[in-house]
Amino acid sequence: MNGQFLFFANLAGILLAGYSLYLIVRVRLYVSYGVAWLILIGFGLTALNLPPAWQFLRWVTGTQDVQKAWALLILGGVVFLLIYLFVQMTILSERITDIARHIALGEMTGGSSKAREAESEKNSGENDF
Repeated sequence: MNGQFLFFANLAGILLAGYSLYLIVRVRLYVSYGVAWLILIGFGLTALNLPPAWQFLRWVTGTQDVQKAWALLILGGVVFLLIYLFVQMTILSERITDIARHIALGEMTGGSSKAREAESEKNSGENDF
């Protein structure tokens, strides 16, 4: 790989890492997602800047073409992030279902009628003047 490609690849990696940190600080990106992105960017930049890692990457992927090896590395990283995202979405969905179930059971058992009675007593006390 030539120097110009390495320069722009490193620049892109640093900009992506900086943008991820910016989103984490602004609370626009969940911290664990941001950490996952930062780890993948860090591994990618490390592998990119260490020529011995290129040989290892070729050996792991079973190809002699560096571009194919990088494409497999990037694909693996994206698949990892997608799986992680869907696991987190499943956890969130289960929590929302539990909250909805709790609210529904509270309404079925008359929890809301007690609140209405307390509110009506409060309002009736204000009208005594």
